[in-house]
Amino acid sequence: MAATEAQTVELHDGTKLDVQYLGATGDDTAEFEVEPQADDDTRRWRLEINRTGGYEVVESWDHGVKANLDAPDWVHELVDRAI
Repeated sequence: MAATEAQTVELHDGTKLDVQYLGATGDDTAEFEVEPQADDDTRRWRLEINRTGGYEVVESWDHGVKANLDAPDWVHELVDRAI
């Protein structure tokens, strides 16, 4: 399946994210690009999520510049929704 338009996901704490499905990377994994909608949050992550609920931060950016960001606190809720 090809990449899709970004969709808005609202988490239980009210955090809103733009989530874009980028495609399958294997039989049990897919990549997603995730960006908070908050004006003061300039971070973005590319996550690889597998069907068992595991994930890996593949790349991350801050202010549009590649950065080595840790996974955000809300990543587990997002992964649970993705599988």
